Amino acid sequence: MNAPEPVIGLALGSGAAKGFAHIGVLKVLDEMGIRPQVIAGTSMGAFVGAAYSAGCLDKLEEWVGLLDNWRVFSLLDINWSLSGGVIGGIKPFRAFFEGFEFENIEDLPIPFTAVATDLHSGQEIWLQQGSLQDAVSASCSIPGLLSPKALSGRWLVDGAVVNPVPVDVCRAMGATRVIAVDVTEDGAPLLQREQGEVKSVVSEKTGPDELSELESESSEMARVTREEKGISGNGLTRLLEQGKEQLTQFRELRNRPRVSPPGMFDTMHQAMDILERRHKRTKMAGSPPDVLIMPKVGEISGMEYARATEAVELGEREAWRVRTWIEDMVTG
Repeated sequence: MNAPEPVIGLALGSGAAKGFAHIGVLKVLDEMGIRPQVIAGTSMGAFVGAAYSAGCLDKLEEWVGLLDNWRVFSLLDINWSLSGGVIGGIKPFRAFFEGFEFENIEDLPIPFTAVATDLHSGQEIWLQQGSLQDAVSASCSIPGLLSPKALSGRWLVDGAVVNPVPVDVCRAMGATRVIAVDVTEDGAPLLQREQGEVKSVVSEKTGPDELSELESESSEMARVTREEKGISGNGLTRLLEQGKEQLTQFRELRNRPRVSPPGMFDTMHQAMDILERRHKRTKMAGSPPDVLIMPKVGEISGMEYARATEAVELGEREAWRVRTWIEDMVTG
């Protein structure tokens, strides 16, 4: 008897602007002839997953390819009252989802789930019915940045708070093989990324000449101290060693790059990244995917939406790199 055909599920993780890499992965899967039967997405993964389920991946790629800093700014509906979040979170989703053939999730050709978090109870909420635009908006509501979404008497925020890469949701939807896409594990620390952009700031009062003077002053002070207090040879050696050690530490401190503090949005997103990574590892240990694709998008900040095209290309590159694993998973 032939084994039943596997039911392929696709779990698309969170990651803000990094999540545009999902588009590249999906393009490669299409070229390989692999079409998921169920899709679950969290945050940006829900955004891309909804577009794919609706058959609008090309439209999404074209849309994000037009994003530059000015367009991104024009899509920010600033919430001047700051109630719930800095940004209202309506304009970007309305700008893309308006005019969609499928208004509700249950009408999509491919079964789809958007993961969100109940802000009051902390429950993981699976959105599988109702307005597609509202569900994606709720799943993408980064706490403190985007205002929570009111749905069915609940205040909902980013699904990444409870389930950053929803592999288990795909399993519950009937998937027997799950391809997961995680865009957060390749992230370089924020300060490390900025290191290359900052220059070492050296005080005008501590140049090489001044350091030589300090060394001379140190030797002179040691001589005076020895003559005045009659310090023994061993004591003088220790004193000189301490002085040299302090000068070495001073040089290192002087030459250390001074990094400006990260901006508010970067700080919020970096903190969320740390929480997501810790929680994700626990969740995925209990429900691991059959194939895990991790696009190398560490150099793209979660807030750099204008670098969408670059993220898409990196997603394609990584999907092609693990092509053999994907094919083995489907046929094995």
